[in-house]
Amino acid sequence: MIYDKIENLKLYFNMNEKFEAIAKFVAENDMKAMECGSYEVAEGVKVGIDEYEPGTGGDFEAHREFNDLQYAICGEEAIDVLPLDFVKDSTGYKPDIEFFTTQTAAATRVSLVEGTFAFLAPADTHKPGIKTNSDKIKKAVFKIKI
Repeated sequence: MIYDKIENLKLYFNMNEKFEAIAKFVAENDMKAMECGSYEVAEGVKVGIDEYEPGTGGDFEAHREFNDLQYAICGEEAIDVLPLDFVKDSTGYKPDIEFFTTQTAAATRVSLVEGTFAFLAPADTHKPGIKTNSDKIKKAVFKIKI
């Protein structure tokens, strides 16, 4: 997992070749004004923009075919993160998502506040959508094909 400000994404270009395309997309678009929906960013990268009220977060989730880069455009939420080895009781794999109902260790909580991002690899199970200090969050979730 990587947690940082979106303007620092350039520091990680050597870690994932798609980070540059994401940084360019964020720089060239007024993310706060963008309509919710799905957009193509580059080959192997799409983004879903959504606005919602955070709650309890639900179950931990993991992905096999995509990395997630979750970016808080405005508002905030918490994301609990736990290595894949510390969750169990899968509800079954569906196309690129698997949910787990039981955690066997304490999770790390990340505050996804306006202007920050969390990069989550397949081994990083995560529970987004946890309410903190704001009633709404507008978030971009970049799906990076592995």
